[in-house]
Amino acid sequence: MTVKQQFIKKEFYKSYLNEIENDNHPIAALAELYREQNDDMDLSSIRFAQGEVYFENKDFETAVFKWEKVGNQLSDWAKKNIADSYYEIGAYETAERLYREVKTDSRTLTSEIFLKLFSLYIDVSKYEEADRIIKEAVKYNPDYPNVTKIARNFYEKNHDWNSAVALASEESIRTEDLKWFIILKDYILDGVTTEMAPSYFVQPLLSLARVNLEQFELMVEALWNSYHDQSVYITWLQTFNEMLFQINVETGMKWNRLPSIYSLSYEELVEGDYFVAELEEMMPSFLTNWLRITDLKGAVLATTATLAWDRLFPGRIDYQIVVDAEMAFEQLMKTPDCFEIGKELFENILQWSVLNEIEVGERFEWWTNKITQFENTTMLVAGTAGNGKSSFVNSLLGEKMMGSSTTMPVLFEQNNDANIVVLSKEGNTQLAEYADFYDLTTVENNLLKGDELVHYELPNSFLQKHRLSIIDTPGIDGDEVNTKALIHSVKLADRLVFVLNATAPYTENERSLLVKIHKELPTLPIHFILNKMDSIYSTEEIERVRSEIEAKIREDFPTANVLPYSSIYSNQEQFNELERFIENNVLSTEANSKQTEKLLLAIRKLINFLLEKRVEREDELRANIQWNEVLDEKLNGLLHSLKDKEMEHVYTITSTYRELKDELKYDLKLSVPGLLKECKELIKEDSDFSTILETVNEEMNIRIGQYVRENTLPKLNEALQNWIKESGILLEGTQSYLAEMSNSLNEYIGNEYLNLECDFKVLDDWRRDADRMTSMTQLDDMNILLNSSPSQFILKSSGILLGLLPQNKSKLVAQYQKYVDNVNYDEITSELSTKFFLQFEMFEKTLPRDLSMFLHAPYEQIHGLVDETRESISNYARTVEEMKSNPSIYFDPITFFTVRLRQLEFLALRK
Repeated sequence: MTVKQQFIKKEFYKSYLNEIENDNHPIAALAELYREQNDDMDLSSIRFAQGEVYFENKDFETAVFKWEKVGNQLSDWAKKNIADSYYEIGAYETAERLYREVKTDSRTLTSEIFLKLFSLYIDVSKYEEADRIIKEAVKYNPDYPNVTKIARNFYEKNHDWNSAVALASEESIRTEDLKWFIILKDYILDGVTTEMAPSYFVQPLLSLARVNLEQFELMVEALWNSYHDQSVYITWLQTFNEMLFQINVETGMKWNRLPSIYSLSYEELVEGDYFVAELEEMMPSFLTNWLRITDLKGAVLATTATLAWDRLFPGRIDYQIVVDAEMAFEQLMKTPDCFEIGKELFENILQWSVLNEIEVGERFEWWTNKITQFENTTMLVAGTAGNGKSSFVNSLLGEKMMGSSTTMPVLFEQNNDANIVVLSKEGNTQLAEYADFYDLTTVENNLLKGDELVHYELPNSFLQKHRLSIIDTPGIDGDEVNTKALIHSVKLADRLVFVLNATAPYTENERSLLVKIHKELPTLPIHFILNKMDSIYSTEEIERVRSEIEAKIREDFPTANVLPYSSIYSNQEQFNELERFIENNVLSTEANSKQTEKLLLAIRKLINFLLEKRVEREDELRANIQWNEVLDEKLNGLLHSLKDKEMEHVYTITSTYRELKDELKYDLKLSVPGLLKECKELIKEDSDFSTILETVNEEMNIRIGQYVRENTLPKLNEALQNWIKESGILLEGTQSYLAEMSNSLNEYIGNEYLNLECDFKVLDDWRRDADRMTSMTQLDDMNILLNSSPSQFILKSSGILLGLLPQNKSKLVAQYQKYVDNVNYDEITSELSTKFFLQFEMFEKTLPRDLSMFLHAPYEQIHGLVDETRESISNYARTVEEMKSNPSIYFDPITFFTVRLRQLEFLALRK
């Protein structure tokens, strides 16, 4: 054990015991040694040793006393030991102060003090201080025993993963000890490094590549997976590939994991979930490194990916890298199954279309289904108009299906049940019977637009026997639409059979068209039928014509074969020869080996379709905005018109109501005073003048009530019923207007969206209210004559006094009658009118609300449609703006689909 180790373990005293040969207790032995020393000798070492023994026996006070007397080179360790003593008795503040007061050049002592302070801070729960001091300890002397282990355990226990990762990273770089690389990799696998920048791991990776390539790949894989679903994934790829250039990748170096990691990553990158701008800077280095590290298994994908990327983004990848990729590709012997990869790409594109709400349509789905169907061989028959092409097709089918020509392509396929469908961009149309088909495809029907096709399924022994499908196309006559139909339909075919006229075979126009088709579809086999041979009567002449035409044709199409034929002959020998021609040239094994080519063609067409759909989509959105703006304008016009009608209703209906009410008020004003004055006849000489005014007042109230019941109420009821009837006519006019507007708007919308029904229940409510208000009305008695005016008081007093005198009764009668006749009844009439018409006044106030309720449902429906329309305008406009401002959202996935397609095309050409 070294001296430093003795100091650390407080076992320095044992070096004295080894020198003293006695069996005394260490304390006694050291005391005896102490006594034996001269007074001039430095006794610090012995005191230091004594302190250790007392410390070991937990006599910390005596230990401190001994260590305080140490003055030689052991004083720094003594101070540290004194602090240890205070630490042991729980005097943490004193211990901390004493530890910090030790100033020494000893790296061992300094590291020990760091560790003691670390333990102290843990005990007193000062974790921030503990973190700081252990970092100082590692930084000061990372090679000190257990210091990095202690630090790592502390970080892990407190889930301080940043510090733990930093420690592992720094130690792996410093020591290049595989242990620390594995620890760092485990942290990555545990997912605690995802928040750290990819650049953080560059130096550890470079160091690990020098130490152990297998572990390097494992760490790279762990980092790759950890960043895969993070926002910094592309940054990681860029960082890693730049770093990989710093590693010397020797030719033939064995990589176990990186090639497959690159392959899988590339496939994900170009699936359409990223933008071109995100990958543009990173991809060249990615592809370059992929080529550097790939194995034979991945070389095909690596080279074709590089070539495909270079074709779409020329100049981005170093020219020499592209040349190397081309050379490597040419030397490859085996390529993967392009067909299966192509099917996956095709499905990816269709799924992306669904996610982006792009309607592919029935016709396109049918087209792609047929182009990728490989059970049957599809033979397309074409020819110049008048060459007997359709007659030739009829002879193959064994029945006259076609007229002298057809106005649109017709695909004949075997099926046990007959079925005829016309496919076009507008949708599919089912034809009920053959007559409809014949009418549609005759020469007289000139409706072809170039994109229609008739799919005719029928039971046919020839088609069934040879598993053959036949496409008949419009005759080529210089019409651009017919040529377009042929170019479009030929992409469905495995073979093209072109019908020539023996009297004018293989014209320059025919040659030009066929060369154009061959340029677009270079692998499509083309063969020829030399029709109308019945016009040549010599066998030798037939053979000569055939040889000349075949030689001329083979200048352009070296593998083409020519069969002399006559559609008007129906002998078995000719048909057998025709059948052999088809079996040898159309139904050969090679004819069905073009499935990958057809699939790639379908993918290319689908991609082009999506590109066109983007433009259509933007135009469609703008059209929708314009359509909705027109609808919004129409609806707002209707709302304004309806508001005007509502105001007109309120004014007209309320005015007519007020007129009938005022008319009856006026009638009361005219009739009531006369009615009341007539009550003077009740005053006679035999009347009881002491109560005469009360009697007359009572009669007046009776006569008012009778007049109201017998005259006013019947007139009012009749007037109200007429008013309701006239109002109903006015409201019916509004309903008719709304019905007309509903029809107009629904016609514009394209469905029965609006049903603007008004609430005519308001008329029933008015009738009920009219009956209620004009039924028996109870009027409260009014004080007509019995108010407290002076004249009334005099009359009443006179009546009491003079009524007792018979000779004065006639005079009194006259006086009372005069009073009754001269009273001003206007106030009474006004009071009567106010009371009687009170409920009619209240009814009048409800009329605007009732008329509003009458139009409530139409208002609500129109406002609802306005809200929907404006929301649609806003949504469409926002979508257009997003499409304009960020076209990469749509176009970039299509770009990556195109990259994958180009890669497949390279592979297909390799086969």
